[in-house]
Amino acid sequence: MKISVQVNTPILGNSIKEKMNEICRKITGCETVSGYSDDADIVLFIGQPKPSKKTVFMQSVSAGVNHVDFSLIPENIKMASNADAWSVPVSEHVMALLLAFTRKICQSNTELHNGIYKRLDDKSYIVLNGKTLGILGYGGIGRHVAGLANAFGMKIIAYTRTYKPDDISEFKMPDELMKLSDFVLISLPLNKYTRNFVDKSLLSKFNGYAIINVGRAEIVNHSDMIDFLNNSSAYYLTDVWWDEPKINEKIPDNVIITPHIGGMSDNIEQQFIYACKNIKNFLNGSPKNIVRRDDYI
Repeated sequence: MKISVQVNTPILGNSIKEKMNEICRKITGCETVSGYSDDADIVLFIGQPKPSKKTVFMQSVSAGVNHVDFSLIPENIKMASNADAWSVPVSEHVMALLLAFTRKICQSNTELHNGIYKRLDDKSYIVLNGKTLGILGYGGIGRHVAGLANAFGMKIIAYTRTYKPDDISEFKMPDELMKLSDFVLISLPLNKYTRNFVDKSLLSKFNGYAIINVGRAEIVNHSDMIDFLNNSSAYYLTDVWWDEPKINEKIPDNVIITPHIGGMSDNIEQQFIYACKNIKNFLNGSPKNIVRRDDYI
């Protein structure tokens, strides 16, 4: 078996490509080649992949595959996402956003840097213990966040199309979840079913403190969210924004935003290892996280 390691993004340099090749060879025992190969059986990719006529399996390094043009991928090729690999850093980022908001860390830091020593009234500082976190998208990231939030004493309710019961969460439909939650986490994958999933109708049900998004910006309807924020005291805590990296609008004051860094960490190799292990799973006949093509076309 030959594996084509494709990194089709200007953000990552040659050292990343070399590391991916090294890890892939070590874990799979297969021959690897950097870039497109016209006789590759398997493609390990970041960005838009290009299969050969021999390709039978494609493994994404990223969690989402909404960027893939499936019209260019023959139907006989199986593709797997790398969803579970990013659960730890993204989940910790969720908790960082939550704590930054509830403890007013961003505001306090800015004021103190400007020589202002100021405390708000007691009720401005929100305790997570006893609050309800609703999770839209209960996959690897959603479940990992649930574990962390549960350790803070939060009640967890969740929605996903493929919900599997556990000891932490309780299943709710989206409308009810929005009504019952003090905080809502968006960790759905972006596909044709979830684009604009969080719209005016769902937002109108929310009376909690904040909505957190570590999925994709387009899961939320842009104009509906901006209208909601302009007419609500609730906050939007997000790692993503529409049309990023270009920000062509004034971001509302009730937004805490980071530049899509939720998955970044000092141990990025773990994500490569996870992807390569799933290639090994494929070689052994049991790959995980197979993408449903019909979700995207």
